[in-house]
Amino acid sequence: MEGTFNLTLDGQVVGTVKLKREGLYCRVSCCCRVAGKEIRRLYADGEKLGVLIPEHGELILETKVAAKRLKPGCAFSLDQNTNTFIPIRPGEAFEHLDKLRPGRLTFREGEMGLMV
Repeated sequence: MEGTFNLTLDGQVVGTVKLKREGLYCRVSCCCRVAGKEIRRLYADGEKLGVLIPEHGELILETKVAAKRLKPGCAFSLDQNTNTFIPIRPGEAFEHLDKLRPGRLTFREGEMGLMV
């Protein structure tokens, strides 16, 4: 997997992640602008890749990870949980059938739903 990808926080694009394949590894270069003093971690589909450090008014991360950790089409985020919960309510039409294949049924706060 190589290229430049969007980096999100709370569903908003806040920066970019560049990947370059180097044998069995990928070089990960992440750069973003995020307000606040919180420690931010980079995740690929919820898997931790590293901690961003402040430099020249931006947050950056330069690291290498095993290429097999980065699945094709994975989403890069500063949020650990990039999944979306869609509740399923008996008697109501379910308008998200197109999302069933990558999703899974789960319970949250006593309510059954689809995690996508």
